[in-house]
Amino acid sequence: MGPKRRKTNPPKAGEGGSPLDERRRSLAEEEAKLQEQVELNKKLIEDAPKIARERARQRREELITRATRTDARPASKAALMDRRTYEANAVAPARRLKLRAERRQGRPLFFMLLIIFCAVIFWLYYTVMHS
Repeated sequence: MGPKRRKTNPPKAGEGGSPLDERRRSLAEEEAKLQEQVELNKKLIEDAPKIARERARQRREELITRATRTDARPASKAALMDRRTYEANAVAPARRLKLRAERRQGRPLFFMLLIIFCAVIFWLYYTVMHS
């Protein structure tokens, strides 16, 4: 015959119970909390694509409203360009940037015109003030 097992009575409401029972109870509570957290994370993972689609839709709508907004100044940077109009007119040539050589040629011309303007102002000042 094998050894006899002792019957374990569950602790009553007033009793503290053994340390093993307390540990088992705390582990069961932790497991329940973790199970709730796992369920919450699963729900979040399932809802993530919907949330991402909704955010993308809101961002798209915001960009469209900003693009359609008119501003008092022409060519304002505040309003976004509507790319749909540019896609339709793909044949039009792009704006050409000024080359470095053109800018280099423009500098001496600007300074020459500035000196001539200063000379004219100086001449007008002395002719009007000394006559």
